[in-house]
Amino acid sequence: MKLVNLFLISIKNDLAFFIVIVALFLSSTSFSQKVKLKNEVSYNLGATYIGGQKNVAVKDKASLVFYTKSKTAKCFTKCNFIDLKYSEKRSKFKFTKVTPGDVPCPDHLIGIEEDLKENFPKITCYSLKDNKIYFLNKKDTVLIFYEQ
Repeated sequence: MKLVNLFLISIKNDLAFFIVIVALFLSSTSFSQKVKLKNEVSYNLGATYIGGQKNVAVKDKASLVFYTKSKTAKCFTKCNFIDLKYSEKRSKFKFTKVTPGDVPCPDHLIGIEEDLKENFPKITCYSLKDNKIYFLNKKDTVLIFYEQ
């Protein structure tokens, strides 16, 4: 009887170890299979969120292109550009440098440029779904771009 009990305890410990190993493997593969940003693909601005309110009047007034090898991006407004550098680690994402072009936009377009310059540094993660990039801060969606 003691032999049977030792055998069952041994199997139980081996099974627990096996379950832990499988769980670690599955979690590591789920992190590595996160949908990545596409290199040199243009995304159009779909909407901005200001104070939790969606603003679709900015639709197609800017585009965003990522250069994934150098971890940079360029946002083109209808009158200017914004150079961006970013870092990403697992599920965290951050624009580490936001540099606007030298020439400011005319008054009727300056609001879009200002919204983008203000919101890019607040982004902490993103989600890709249905060819759209949802940039989020700690609480809400901040910007939405869609693939052309």
